[in-house]
Amino acid sequence: MTAAIDVEISLYPKQEMMFFSKATEILFGGATRGGKSHGTRMALIAWCVAIPNLQCVLIRKKFQDILDNHVYGPGGFDDVLKPFVKAGKAKVTQDGVSFDNDSRITFKHCQDERQFESAQGIATHVLFVDEATQIGERLLRTFRGWVTMPVEMKAALPEQFKGMFPRIIYTANPIGVSIGFFRRHFVKARAEYEIEEVEGFKRQYIPSRVHDNPSEDESATRGRVSGMYDAAIAQALIEGDWDAPIGDFFKEWDERKHVIEDFEPPAHWFRYRSFDWGTAEPFCVLWWAVSDGESFTDHNGVKRWYPRNALICYREWYGCDEENPAKGNRMRNEDIATGILQRSQHPSEARIATVTDSLPFQDRGGKTIAETFADNGVHLTHGDTSRIPGWSQMRSRLIGVKIDSNDEDTTPMIFFVRSAKYARDYVPALPRHKTKGEDAEESGEATHVCDTIRLACTARAIAFDAPGKPINPANITNKMTFDQAVEKSRQIRVSVNGNW
Repeated sequence: MTAAIDVEISLYPKQEMMFFSKATEILFGGATRGGKSHGTRMALIAWCVAIPNLQCVLIRKKFQDILDNHVYGPGGFDDVLKPFVKAGKAKVTQDGVSFDNDSRITFKHCQDERQFESAQGIATHVLFVDEATQIGERLLRTFRGWVTMPVEMKAALPEQFKGMFPRIIYTANPIGVSIGFFRRHFVKARAEYEIEEVEGFKRQYIPSRVHDNPSEDESATRGRVSGMYDAAIAQALIEGDWDAPIGDFFKEWDERKHVIEDFEPPAHWFRYRSFDWGTAEPFCVLWWAVSDGESFTDHNGVKRWYPRNALICYREWYGCDEENPAKGNRMRNEDIATGILQRSQHPSEARIATVTDSLPFQDRGGKTIAETFADNGVHLTHGDTSRIPGWSQMRSRLIGVKIDSNDEDTTPMIFFVRSAKYARDYVPALPRHKTKGEDAEESGEATHVCDTIRLACTARAIAFDAPGKPINPANITNKMTFDQAVEKSRQIRVSVNGNW
């Protein structure tokens, strides 16, 4: 297919299918070297030339990868747009590509969240997320919320593009932290190529294989990838196999069910912390509260209710390198302990328990880590580190319980506030153990937060009831209206069904 612009853009059949698809949220993904990124890059150019004032955003996790993969070299913006640049119709910089019809392709990365937060509020008509599985579901949903197009602009689109915008394209291989999100919501949700409207966009999965790209040596690609990765990852990259045993240990995770707005728990709720120590690797501290099953009004005036004995992660501190969250920040033990106390200022958090694994108690000569923490005001407690029973408890809490026998769905028994961003990224990304089917992987970027949550689930926390009000004998009566009896029955049922 040759686009009607001043330079010739050739697309392979799968790339052409993506270009002309009537879907508006497309996962173009699968095997490595299938031509996904090149096809989408050419589509952005064609759309920008054909549609005045089209605002596109290209996002990748690392900024240098945008330059290396999309700007410079054969087939990059710098190469393809040379005739446009020479004629003064386009300009290519490290920030993006601008055209003389006021269309633009802006480059954004999300290695540093401060960088992409600056783009919020900017109109985005086309969003291209490259290597999308390397970015967490939380951020993907944030990016999705930027994409819109005014009614007037939709009406003015060239006839061949009507109904195709606003538009989101994800290119991805089946490895990375958000493999579970794409597997559930694109690959497995419907048949390949089928289009379904979901949350305001028409969603579609277009598979990509190495043999879809005639310019790629399939045999050489297979040999190279097989020599670089273990069998599961190689299978995923070569075959575009989304069923390879990578990630998605907790398929029960649902961002819409398990994530709640930030709030300060009631003062009488039982609170504790769970902690996974790290220095070269990240450390993680999570603050927990246990619901008493009664409704309450938070500090913002919002009425809330959570099942009795439900765990609420209401604060998170993740100690990682600012540029690379897979690495630790090498903070001293004294400073970690001080940081925990500085973040535990509520009166209800005075001297609360902090459960952890055995590592801080190991004798390696001199003071143990636990002793250093105690000297600085944080007393660590050796928690239940059982792995498979712990994962089972965590899964059961994610699934939840039926509060009423008439309920069609279950209510979770564990929740995470919106600001607990690392928990939200890594729980759905936790890989299954390569050989132990019931266990999760024991090392890797996603394990630190998940181990910390597992420790919280095995802590056997209990619910504290609110102090009762003094009873005035003059108010005691044996009279109860029908509505009062129904409400009393409801309260008892909630208390029993929510009791873990």
